[in-house]
Amino acid sequence: MTFTRVENLSADQIHKTNKLTDCYGEMLMNCLIQALDSNRLTSGVSDCAKLLSRYPENVMFCILPEAASENISVHIQHILIEAFCWENDIRILKVKLSNRSTSKEGKNGVRKLSSDTNCLLLEYPKDQLSTTDDEIVDYYDTLILNDTFPKPEVELPV
Repeated sequence: MTFTRVENLSADQIHKTNKLTDCYGEMLMNCLIQALDSNRLTSGVSDCAKLLSRYPENVMFCILPEAASENISVHIQHILIEAFCWENDIRILKVKLSNRSTSKEGKNGVRKLSSDTNCLLLEYPKDQLSTTDDEIVDYYDTLILNDTFPKPEVELPV
């Protein structure tokens, strides 16, 4: 099996992928705010590890921000969480996360996602997926599961 490399893609295909990734960054942020409002968002490595060990089937997405290369402990934590998620068929999204993107206005005013954003777990809703949840799942199925490498990182809007 051969993998399509980004260098082999046309400029138009790369531009289209980048545009889609930007659009999905906004949708992911809205999805996180909805999850925060409905208590479906877990943050922090310790709390995420507890949820993953008890109820991995309830986790819809594992969201991992890009780690600073000099912080080896965060890098090791990410690798272990990624391995667990792959083993349990949990979708993994890598994001570019700035300090300013951890707060956004939700329906209850300005909401802060968390002070510890080394790992975020988004649980399935009790009812059905919202439109935003469904679009994020479609994005994952379209861009992340294809054979293009390197995989795009979603950039959360500022």
